[in-house]
Amino acid sequence: MRIAIISDIHGNQMALEAVLQDLKQQPQVDQIVIAGDLCLNGPRPRETLHIIQALNCPVIQGNVDVEVVTGGPDAGSKKRDTIAWTREQIGSEGIDYLAQLPLTHLVTNPYGNDLLVVHANPLNQEDAIFPTSPDSKLEHLLGKLEPTIGAVAFGHLHIAYTRRWQHLLLVDAGSCGLPRDEDQRAAYAILSSESTIWQAEHRRVEYDIKAVVKDLKACGIPHVEKRIRILTAATYTENGINEHGGKKKNKG
Repeated sequence: MRIAIISDIHGNQMALEAVLQDLKQQPQVDQIVIAGDLCLNGPRPRETLHIIQALNCPVIQGNVDVEVVTGGPDAGSKKRDTIAWTREQIGSEGIDYLAQLPLTHLVTNPYGNDLLVVHANPLNQEDAIFPTSPDSKLEHLLGKLEPTIGAVAFGHLHIAYTRRWQHLLLVDAGSCGLPRDEDQRAAYAILSSESTIWQAEHRRVEYDIKAVVKDLKACGIPHVEKRIRILTAATYTENGINEHGGKKKNKG
């Protein structure tokens, strides 16, 4: 069994297309799962949603998908501007699509040890699972999972990594459209299981970032210089990750 996990596309159509093209070159996968954060902050939110919908694959809801649905009333003014622009681009049909997405997807493994796909963690869409999260935090976020689950795949942090905790394989697929792990290339992961043991392969894919920057400048997205800076820096600012390995909310 081979499952491809693509997360945190953030309206970056070119990155998504590059990942899908790379996936075609790999040994066949049984299923693609999209792990949330589909269209906010990128230059082509509408086109990105259309590609995702055409895949006819499981798609789960991320935290910024919720913000696009609600308008982000608790977000800062700059982020609300970007949310409003994104809502205009995707229209009511796109907003309705984001609103009905589920929070989780379970891949049943015929050998036992199922795969659970979430956006950030099994309890909510906000608290990141970090490579160095302490056992106490992992116990809180993962301790009540069914014993039949052997792997958890997620995104949200935009940092690709694999970690084992107790009997679980934890896989952050990274970000397809907005990596923050000092690697500009689009990220995704392929999880495989030939028995009861899950393994993960992280893949990085080159794409034309300069063309995306050109798109950002031309598309009318608010606060474009910030969007370009985050895309090209591919890292968090020093205040972006808290001391306990959690992702801080960005009010901007």
